[in-house]
Amino acid sequence: MVKKILNTFVEPTAFIVLFFVVVNRIIIGGGWINIADSTIEKVSLECILWILDAALFIWIASKKENSSEYFHSWKNNWILFVFVLFGAASIFWSEFFVVSFYKIYVLISCTSIAAYVAITYPLDVFFRKLTWFFGIALILSFALVFLFPSVGIHLTDENAGAWRGIFFQKNTLGIMMALSSIVFLYNLFSKTKNKLALLGSIFLYVISAVFVFLSRSASGIAIFLVLNFCSILAIAWVKWKERLSLKYYLAIGFVFTSAGILVLSKLDYLLGLLHRNSSLTGRVPLWSILIKIGQSNHPIIGGGFSYPWMNGKLRLAIQAMSGWGFAPVTAHDGFVDIYLHLGLVGIILLSALLLTGFYRSIRFLLAEQTLQSTFPLILMIFIIFANISESLFLELDSFVWLLLVFVLFASHRKILDPV
Repeated sequence: MVKKILNTFVEPTAFIVLFFVVVNRIIIGGGWINIADSTIEKVSLECILWILDAALFIWIASKKENSSEYFHSWKNNWILFVFVLFGAASIFWSEFFVVSFYKIYVLISCTSIAAYVAITYPLDVFFRKLTWFFGIALILSFALVFLFPSVGIHLTDENAGAWRGIFFQKNTLGIMMALSSIVFLYNLFSKTKNKLALLGSIFLYVISAVFVFLSRSASGIAIFLVLNFCSILAIAWVKWKERLSLKYYLAIGFVFTSAGILVLSKLDYLLGLLHRNSSLTGRVPLWSILIKIGQSNHPIIGGGFSYPWMNGKLRLAIQAMSGWGFAPVTAHDGFVDIYLHLGLVGIILLSALLLTGFYRSIRFLLAEQTLQSTFPLILMIFIIFANISESLFLELDSFVWLLLVFVLFASHRKILDPV
């Protein structure tokens, strides 16, 4: 009876709450705008939901009796522990204590829960949860666009005509739907014999792609193309890997290297096809200004998680120097924001985490050599590319952080202790 309640009610509720809180601030009505004023009122519900979700997963852990495995797994992820510890310590030198406290609270909550999910649920289970998440996001976005176009489509700002669905901005929709397309692409090549499920995956893949392009997000379109190319390559490798010899891998490496050189040499032309240039809509000059600000003020340990975006005067100064039409609320690059928040120490720790994630996902792929085992590597590629043009490392949401922590724990656990 207890197991039935756990599987039927507790676990689904825990995942629903988890997926809601990690995207809460990037969806319509999520309170994404500057939280320097009335911080507690704006994030109180989210903080309560994090406590509720933690309580649900603690209950699950008590029934599954795997708490010891959870704590043991942290020994293999000590770099992540150091990152969280350093991030938490930044509150002592932060200019905005309350905002930094909130962000550290989210960092600790998301990391703790994501780690438990990774050591408890096999990759296929988490993949199904992502399928449901993106399916619901697509349905809700579709409904908003067609039933309430004034909500689901930008109508009055500089992005007029671009779709945003349930998200507050077109770039967010484009990036999220790029990953959504990959989830349904993988479902297409799964071993299921259910024709209805396959038709559903085809439909949702197409709708995801439509949303990416109608978002008019250059970032979303670029990530969509990169992820689909890498995913098709991974699917082909799984199917034909036995036929590949060293000469084929060398030939593929040569093609990739040549393609990379060609892309870099024609970058302005290719960006022009997306109505962009090498400044990435003014992002490159903005990054240069922000890096100089970081170097001048807090180069080693950063200014804390709220720096510099909670400082209204500094934001206006950044706007004036960058020539933007509005005062930015993020660096529009996850790596630049981590540098501003946690300095060189934070960047080194984050780089170590990303390299570890890539290493483990590749080891996992080579050990399993299945279609699903390629997915953590695709997630790592998504995490890197998504953070080039948007700040997705715990800035406005924690969805990407959830994925990173999951890859770090799940890929390593799978190799050492197959489920």
